[in-house]
Amino acid sequence: MVVIGILECGQTRSDWLEEHGEMADPFPPFLRRADPALRFRIYKAHESQLPEQADECDAWLVTGSPLSVCDRPEWQSGLSAFLVEAVEHGPMIGICYGHQLLHDTLGGTVEKAAAGWGIGVQSYQLREVPTWAPRDGARRATDQFRLIALHEDQVIQPAPGSRVLAGNTFCPLGITTIGVNVLTIQAHPEMTRQLARVLYEELRGEQGDRLTDQALQSLETPIDDQLAARWILAFLQHRLQVTS
Repeated sequence: MVVIGILECGQTRSDWLEEHGEMADPFPPFLRRADPALRFRIYKAHESQLPEQADECDAWLVTGSPLSVCDRPEWQSGLSAFLVEAVEHGPMIGICYGHQLLHDTLGGTVEKAAAGWGIGVQSYQLREVPTWAPRDGARRATDQFRLIALHEDQVIQPAPGSRVLAGNTFCPLGITTIGVNVLTIQAHPEMTRQLARVLYEELRGEQGDRLTDQALQSLETPIDDQLAARWILAFLQHRLQVTS
């Protein structure tokens, strides 16, 4: 039985809790599509609630956040220190803010994107299909990974030891690995279309009608969330077999 520790990096708005849950809540049902037997522990990292030891769970996942890595909230330094230790112990997944924080912590650079916000369903060109990728429905290097995105910051310089698995013109570092134990995804494979619609509407005043309407319309197109879940599980299984 694999236990994944979810490091929650932000607080959901109180008026959204009933319908959308906490920021960590979408991940168990998302990943259980790939393996119903997975177990989870949630740590509120944004409240400085961190594991006492890096081996408390078999693997770790760093969530998105309404905050920016560049803001350097007080609790972020403690989380970064834990991540440095944890990536030496076993596999680690970073999603959106988690993707950025892992690169930042491990020697990369994160900045506000000059091109603005990335929203809507984004298509990331696969540059490499790793050996651990699931064989069922495995993609060719010419294929696209289509995922829901919502981010203003981007990884500008990847951490040493990174490999880019997928990206696009707007976000070249869309899916990466760092060393052998870290897999990161800039997009939100766990995010529901319903929540994305709410968030995009919240940004309408900043984004303008044209970009917001395009993003909302893109939510009617197919997304590869289930494939992303299988990739994450395959990566975790591969690394856990290697380290066991």
